[in-house]
Amino acid sequence: MHGVIDTNVLIYDTFEDTEFHKRAEELLESLDRWYVPAIVVQEYVWFFRNNGFSAREALEALRGYTEDPRFKGLSEDPELIESALNFVVGKKLSLSRFNDVVILLHALEKGTLVTFDVKLRKLAKREGITVLPDEL
Repeated sequence: MHGVIDTNVLIYDTFEDTEFHKRAEELLESLDRWYVPAIVVQEYVWFFRNNGFSAREALEALRGYTEDPRFKGLSEDPELIESALNFVVGKKLSLSRFNDVVILLHALEKGTLVTFDVKLRKLAKREGITVLPDEL
């Protein structure tokens, strides 16, 4: 099984004192392919910055994922960005949901989304995407 990984999954997996650490760890271990959008990598690095970690600490943590053979990075080309904006406009969403929609569009292509974000989970389910974990 595979899935498009949301930022919160990486954060929960990285930090043992987080609410969903064990579940995030188990989810990642259960997947044979992690599709990680570039925007998720950027958000992950910004999390480190916003919480007082060094660039070296962020790099070491990120390498824990990128060097894993299950990791497959996904890029956002201009067409995907435009599609995400069209989705936001068409669904009358706030522009603050843009990053989530980019991740959602990757999940539409791959079929499965892995996230603990309640709003993103609801949106994905409305779009017919399989969401893991099954329940929060």
